[in-house]
Amino acid sequence: MGKQPEAEFERELSFVEHLDELRTRLIRMAVYWVAAAALGWHFREPLLTFLRRPAEQGAKLAGLEDLPFRIFDPIGGLMLALTTAAVGGLVLASPAILTELWLFIRPALRPRERRWFAGVVPMATLFFLGGIAFAYWMSVHVLRYMFEINLTLGVEGELALASYLSFILKMLIAMGFLFEVPILIMALAYVGLVRSDWLLARWRYLVVAAIIVTVLFTPAVDPLTLGFFAVPLLLLFFFSIWLVRIVERQRDKRQAREEAAQQTQSEEETSSTAQRQPAEESVPVDPEPSDAEDLDPFSFYEQLTQEIAELEAPEDETPGDSPETPPDEKTPPTGGR
Repeated sequence: MGKQPEAEFERELSFVEHLDELRTRLIRMAVYWVAAAALGWHFREPLLTFLRRPAEQGAKLAGLEDLPFRIFDPIGGLMLALTTAAVGGLVLASPAILTELWLFIRPALRPRERRWFAGVVPMATLFFLGGIAFAYWMSVHVLRYMFEINLTLGVEGELALASYLSFILKMLIAMGFLFEVPILIMALAYVGLVRSDWLLARWRYLVVAAIIVTVLFTPAVDPLTLGFFAVPLLLLFFFSIWLVRIVERQRDKRQAREEAAQQTQSEEETSSTAQRQPAEESVPVDPEPSDAEDLDPFSFYEQLTQEIAELEAPEDETPGDSPETPPDEKTPPTGGR
């Protein structure tokens, strides 16, 4: 049972299996969204009241006694109710959708990466809901500023419900996704694609990026509204750098522990090898003669030849005897006849 995650990680899926898995996850996400949207349709009136409240509070802060909402389309109310139910269902089903996304990418991760990313899903959900809450609170002050400008022009506010809901929903959803930026940057830092010093060295580019993202993904059309959303997003970027430093510190500590463990293991192997070598050298082993050496025919022939030579050698002569002179070496007689 303990080796099951590793076996699951080692198993590689084919392209068709990946597509089938993705299709299954997308179908489940759609089912969660539809179920949550149906629940949102049932509570459409409280949802519409909840979405109209920032405009009503902003109007009161600006000095407006009444702020009527108008619908200029026969099917406008139905479309607004459907849109409200769909967006409310997306927010309500976001934890389940993120869970399905996590289950899709989980088999491709190592066990250590799984433990790290397992904490990302609830964190991402909290950041998404936090972005929606921040945008909801900020929209009150943004609308108050807009209503005050209308009053300075001598015009009383009257809102089309369709345009107002489009404005507030875009703001809520956009800020919810923009609050996921720290999670994204932290994930990139975990896999080693970005570093905190690299981000700090390019903080000016982050300022420009925050302004561009605010213009593209929020309904900010004036400098004040732009600042309302760009400044928090820039703070999120610097918060992301702090999270990246935490990830780097944990990764450096883990690498230091792994290197220390490897060094300790290599030292133990070296010391055990050094202790074995003197023990083997201090005990000499006499080689035992083999049967092949005892029956070697060449050594036997050499020994036999040496013994025959010793037997045929003449005995040592005594000192009084003189050796015979060869016949051809006899000296001729001296004197005459």
